[in-house]
Amino acid sequence: MTNILAIDTSSEACSIAIYANGKTKKFHEVSSIKHSERILSIVDELLIDSKLEIGALDLIACGVGPGSFTGIRLSCSIAQGLGYSLELPVVAISSMLSMAYQLNKAKDLNKICCLVNAHMNQIYVGRYVFSSRKITESSEKVVSVSGFSLQDLCLDTTFNFLGDGCELINIKPSALIYPDAKSILELAHLEFKQGKQIKPEELKPIYLSGEEHWSKI
Repeated sequence: MTNILAIDTSSEACSIAIYANGKTKKFHEVSSIKHSERILSIVDELLIDSKLEIGALDLIACGVGPGSFTGIRLSCSIAQGLGYSLELPVVAISSMLSMAYQLNKAKDLNKICCLVNAHMNQIYVGRYVFSSRKITESSEKVVSVSGFSLQDLCLDTTFNFLGDGCELINIKPSALIYPDAKSILELAHLEFKQGKQIKPEELKPIYLSGEEHWSKI
């Protein structure tokens, strides 16, 4: 059985989850309080609640953005630090993908676009297509608000939108969802079973540029 710690602080939400002994314990709170001031104590509390020693962890999962630069650096540095000290592998998960994954599970929607405010008149765009709960298409990029075009981004009205970037282009979101450590944990477990874990030193935040990151699975 794989014991997993998942962390995401890429948004206003401080989200941490632990899977151990067949159960998931989770902390998820949207707050203006600095995540750095409490995240390690929350990890300790969840470990105690899970009746798990930190040395019994098998994997660290991390939401790597895009999102708040400070928040992404925080979650990545903690994941790297724990990975180094415990000699554990790490799985990096897109924070936008975790949002789309939640919507897919909650409402069984298969075509999802995540829009996150990147500030400076820019939007992070995540385009995802699911089939039978599996991700079949995934692309992420950053575009200017003025240059946002459904057609150019291979989007249409059949897509379901979410994220705080929706208000920048007057699109009604299908739900209010933040990156979530439980979703990151579940996605990371799938990646781990496929052997897609990395070494702690290979963990990198997603700071998207105009270059598109595209994959078809």
